[in-house]
This record gives sequence, C-alpha cells and structure tokens, in this order.
Amino acid sequence: MSEAVAPGTPAATLPPQIEIADLVWRPAGAERATLDLRGVRVSVPAGGLLLICGPSGAGKTTLLRAIAGLLGTLIPGEIHGTLVVGGVDLIAAANGASEVPREHLRALGYLAAGPAPTWALPRLADDAALPLEARRFGTAAMRAREGEAALRVGLAPSYLERAYGTLSGGERTIAAATVALVAQPTLLLADEPLLGLDPAAAATLRRALLDQRATRVIALHDRSDFNDPDAQVLTLRGESTSAPANVPASVAAKVAANMPVRVGVDLALQLINAAAVGRNVGPLHLTVRRGEAVVISGVTGSGKSTLLGAAAGTLPITRGERVVDRATRVRLVPQDPGLLIGARPVRDQIVADDRSRAGSAARALGVAHLLDALPGRCSDGERRRLALVLALSVAPDLLIADEPTGGLDDARAADVCAALDAARVSGSALLIATHDPRLRLHGERRVELAVPAQSRIDVDAAERLLQPPPSEPSRWRLGAPNSLTRAAIGVAWLLAALATPPLPVAQLVIAVPALVVALLFGARVGAVARLGLALTPAIVGLALANLLGGAPWQAATGAAARMVAFACGSIVLLRPFEPLRLADAAIERLHAPFAPTIALLATAATIPSLREEARERRAIRRLARARVDPLLIVDTFDALVRAVPTIAIALEVRGVRLPTRAEPPTRLRPSTFGRADAAIVASAAAALTVALLIGAIVGA
Repeated sequence: MSEAVAPGTPAATLPPQIEIADLVWRPAGAERATLDLRGVRVSVPAGGLLLICGPSGAGKTTLLRAIAGLLGTLIPGEIHGTLVVGGVDLIAAANGASEVPREHLRALGYLAAGPAPTWALPRLADDAALPLEARRFGTAAMRAREGEAALRVGLAPSYLERAYGTLSGGERTIAAATVALVAQPTLLLADEPLLGLDPAAAATLRRALLDQRATRVIALHDRSDFNDPDAQVLTLRGESTSAPANVPASVAAKVAANMPVRVGVDLALQLINAAAVGRNVGPLHLTVRRGEAVVISGVTGSGKSTLLGAAAGTLPITRGERVVDRATRVRLVPQDPGLLIGARPVRDQIVADDRSRAGSAARALGVAHLLDALPGRCSDGERRRLALVLALSVAPDLLIADEPTGGLDDARAADVCAALDAARVSGSALLIATHDPRLRLHGERRVELAVPAQSRIDVDAAERLLQPPPSEPSRWRLGAPNSLTRAAIGVAWLLAALATPPLPVAQLVIAVPALVVALLFGARVGAVARLGLALTPAIVGLALANLLGGAPWQAATGAAARMVAFACGSIVLLRPFEPLRLADAAIERLHAPFAPTIALLATAATIPSLREEARERRAIRRLARARVDPLLIVDTFDALVRAVPTIAIALEVRGVRLPTRAEPPTRLRPSTFGRADAAIVASAAAALTVALLIGAIVGA
C-alpha cells in the first residue's frame, strides 16, 4: 500500500497496568506446576518497571510469557490465578480458549532470551517491518522507524538488510531488540536482554530499554544490570531441588576427584596464521597447552564464536593451519547448548565408563536431578550446565566453551568457574569465549579480539541466485520486475519446455532465450556459470543413463537438453527472487490473507536455518563420534517440530494477527508494476513465441 493509504503513525496508547496474584502454570503433559506464585501479589503501575530475578530454572521466562498472553493460548497448559494487563484478563482469555484481545497485541513488544533470539523472517529489515505493517504504519514511516530503532540499540542501519544467520550471537540479541522496540510498544517484555553483550553494547541497550515510555518487565539474574531506584523487584525462588551452591574449592574437589590426571605439559591446540569461514577472523596465531586456560574476549561481533568453531574443527579454515593431535579428545560446548545435548536426556548420551564422572560434575553444577529430564523442558541456564556436564564426562584433553556462564545466577556461575578450574587442574586445556566479567579462572591467559572489518559471507551459486540484495536494479536500469511478473513468466517458460518436443535443438531454442532474459534482468554471469558447472554432472549422467537404457541418441540428448531448458527457465523464475516480496505482492495485489501468508513464508524461511543448524550439530557431534551418529536425525526432527510453535510465538508477539479485511496491513516494499515488468513481459513473450515456433517446426 502507498503512503496515501496508510499515512503517518498510529495514535499512541497509554502504558498498561499489570496485576498478578496467585498465578499457577502447569504445561500440558507436565505432572506439576512449573510456575507457582500462590501467595504472591504484584501490582505494576502504568509506565512502571518490574524486575524478575531468580536462579536458573525458577520460572522467569514462564512469567514473561504469561504476561505476553502466550500461556494457555499458543502454549498449551493450565493457568490459574489473576493476571490482568491493561484491563485485559489474560486468565479468562486462556481458560476460555479464546485469542488474546487485539488491544493487548497492539501494546506488546517482546524480546526473547537465548543465544539465538526468535525471529520470524530471515532478513532483519523484513522482520522489523512486521510489527509496523501489522499496525498500519505508512511506508516512509516504517523505514524511518526501523532506522531510528536500530540506532537506539546501537546497531548500524546497514545491518537492517542483513540476514540473522550472518550475525553473531550478541548481534542477534541487538537485532531482536530492534524488532521489539520498532513499534514503540507501551508494554515491553525483555528476557535476559544483556546476555552475550560487551559492556558498551550492554550499556546502550540498557539505556534504550529504560528510556522506553512503556510498562517494562525485565527478567534477569543480576539486578545491578538495571539498577533503577523506582523499580519493583520480584524474586522467584523456584523449587529447591539441589544442595545450596558449593564454594568453588569444594566444587573443584568433587569434579577433580573423578578427573584423570595427565602428567606433563603438552600442546593441545595450535592455530598458525589461521583465518575462519564466515567472518574476517584472522590471521590468528594461538597456542593452548594442557593444563592452561585461555579466555577469548572482544566486542560483540568480533568473531569469538567463529574462532571457537575453527579451533574445534567444526568450521573450516580458509587459510593457515590448525594443529591438533588425532588422539586429542576435543569437546565443544556451543553458545546454543541444544546443538550439543539435542532432544534426548543427557544420561542416555553418556557411556557407562563416563557416568561416574558425569554424576560428579552434575552434582557440582546443580543439575543432577535433570540428567533424566527432556532438555526441551529445561531452562536455557539448565541446558547450558547439562551441556557442560556432557562435555566434562569424557575428561577432554581440550575443552572449548562459548559463554559457559551466560544466563546463570552468581552462585551457579561460580560453580561453572570452579568446574572449569578443576578440569584445568586435571590437565585439560581450556579455550573459553565470554563477555561475562564473573568468569575468572586461575592462571588464565586473556586474548582480546580486534574489531573485524565488514563481515564476509560465503554462499554458493544457488544461494546467490535465490538471495540477491533487496533493491538490486536490472542491468538496463529499468528497476526490478515485480515478483508476480517474474513468477508468471518463469512458470510459463517451464511449461513451454514441457510442451516442446524432447529434441536437442527444440529444447535449446527454449533454453537460450530464457537465459538471455535472465541475464538482462538481474542474473550474474559468474553465478549462472557456477550453477551450470554444478549441474553438468547431472545433465551428462541423464544423457548416459538414457543411452545405456537403449534410448536413441536424439531422445537421450533431448532429455538432457530439457534439463538445461528447465534450469534456464528456473533462473528466470528465481533470479532475483525474494520470497517476502512475492508474499507482499500476493497480499497486496491478489488480496491473500496476511497472517496465513506470512506464517507460510516464515515456515519456509526457517528451512535454511534448520539446515545450517543440522550441519553445525553434526559437526559438533563428530567430535565425540568418529562415525555417523544414528540418532542425529532424532534431534533434527525435534528441532523441526519445535520450530513450529517458535514461529507461531514470533508472529504473535509481532502482531501479525492484527490486520483484518477492514484494516489491511501496509507494506515496507510496496508492490508496483512498472517499466521493468513491461520490458520483461515483452522480451519473454517475443522469445517464447519465436522459440515455440522453431520448436514446432523442428518437431514436425
């Protein structure tokens, strides 16, 4: 829609009051409540600040989700008590199996926790546009709001056109904050918002959250991160399921007692002039010896996680050398602990010989009661400690950990430091990346990473065809054709290849004009050439298979030529192709329903990230298993199943359900038909006509 249809900014609403009393939540399938606030009453005034504190697993995230209206609606389970936000009774909405009222969604901004905060669409600009499109902001207002929100949280506006997959863990948190703040919500919920950020980035984001004119509810472990004299503090105790936190010395003794002691100081890892894939990390020179702790620090986005992946061998090195003895037991605890522990209970993943050591580490870290639990039902902090237990159980020669104390309270962070020290004393080499000033190890050596140059993204030829820059013009400066035009022309070309006789000359007559049109309207010669080289074995193999099967040479080569024609037609269809623009055009021009279309698009956009997650999980598991892990597919399927409710929550908190036929959404990138559309239609029509005529003559 144009600016004239939806001008300006929606009228601001007053921040809501929050009333909580005797709140109890039991998830579907759980035997007991995971949040029990009987006897607790909290009243947050309009524009007030509530800090929810407590140890890992106490229910901070659960309470935030309750205030967001997600419990009992999108997340199945039973909820009782009193929860009224801005006059909206969320308990009645949940128990009545009704949707959360729209006025609640209009006020909401939600910043999720975790190493990979929830996103709905892969490119940040598109994701940040959803809350604005749902609230009927005009096109110019949307673009201005996105830039303003990015600057407020300390993100360069150039990052708006980047995909989440190209960002570091800390950068993703800042990007998620951009999305949460972009519509200037009057109810702001944030879950561990400063996790994984360097001090400067944390200070900028802290100020942005505190300055928001909204009723704010923030879950965190360290109250001092948001030291506001007017803040109310609700401390969740959780269930006392383990002994009080041990002092570091006793933890070290418990873990070290089961660690084999290695004699001598040997080289565990050496990086020589190494540079890693994905970022300008390197060239690096790094040596880690057994019994030594090396702590990597640096600003958000400096490449710490990339360095750890290169050191562990889960990421390839583009140049230089990684020296690790084949007999060295290497274990990586990634920033997302789910990549290591997966969907199965941790006890099931530990071999019999290592169970005593695992039990000792689990007791020291306060998660012994969770060894048989499904990881999906544990908090992020609990899963982080379980992942560390799994790594420590094998007494690794080289232990690599990414933000191992992230999201933990002070007592549990101290336990983790003590457990790491115990591993070091026993002879393990430690390579740790962290922003956490609480992470201090005896005799540690600190390495500071410099701020990198602009990140480098390596993608293959097919991805270059599918994911071009969002505003790339055609070669003749006519602008980019509408996605609907390109889709229609591409489909027509594929049908023409089917309708033309399977003869080499006829199919090539179809293929060549398609390739010319694709090159004229955006396809890069180099990318097309690389894609052609990738398809060559399949094309040659198809021809040989037909010949060996007894087909005449004309039929065999014709089948191969038809594959070429299909490939050329697909380039017309896909290059340059942006799924969001196609969805936008379908919503605006074909009046497709907003919420289902965006949900379908978000689901499809999740597939590449799940593929990358599966690749990373497989690489991490290979550190423990030389052969293929037969149960890896179980964890991949579990990630796929969990992606569905995650997407639903992401769309809900962005207000995707708000637009109606009476109040349709606006568009960040309006769908228009112009000179480029006329040119591609004319070019394609002429080429198709000539090709079909020649094909018919050849076929006759």
